[in-house]
Amino acid sequence: MRFWFQIIILTVLLGLFGCAHPVSEELRKNLDPTLTFERLLESPEEFIGKRVMLGGVIVETRALPQGTEVEVVQKEIDFSGYPEIGDKTGGRFIFFNKGFLEPEIYSKGRGITGAGKIRGTQIGKVGERPYEFPVIEVEELKLLDDVERNPYFYPPYWDPWFRPGIYAPYWPYYQ
Repeated sequence: MRFWFQIIILTVLLGLFGCAHPVSEELRKNLDPTLTFERLLESPEEFIGKRVMLGGVIVETRALPQGTEVEVVQKEIDFSGYPEIGDKTGGRFIFFNKGFLEPEIYSKGRGITGAGKIRGTQIGKVGERPYEFPVIEVEELKLLDDVERNPYFYPPYWDPWFRPGIYAPYWPYYQ
């Protein structure tokens, strides 16, 4: 009886630690929940100095003499603080870190979540098109695993009871 109680407690603790939010609770308390990425794009000057939490997928990392810029394609953040998977985006923004971030680690396609103060905007280009990037001065930054390439999200591998032998000879044509 005591053994099973210890197993249950251990499982619950591991589950709680596995669901940790990427941004600290202290910083999340100071965020404005009404500030959305769409509102930030409409009038970025109105929100300079306010804290925001954004996330998405890295497009490019530039190491500059004054710090590092991480250009990100914005994705909605789910309840646990991680960027959602999919093609829906509101645009792009830049995380600015005063220190050095290794561009090979913060590479294209990696997921990222961060929080910081809105610093203003910066004019840049997406391809040949001019684009006004909101700039967030980073207070906390969490690099995530590659969010777009997890094979467990694609059928039939998402099913823990999947047995390919059952579907033969129709696999992969049974839909």
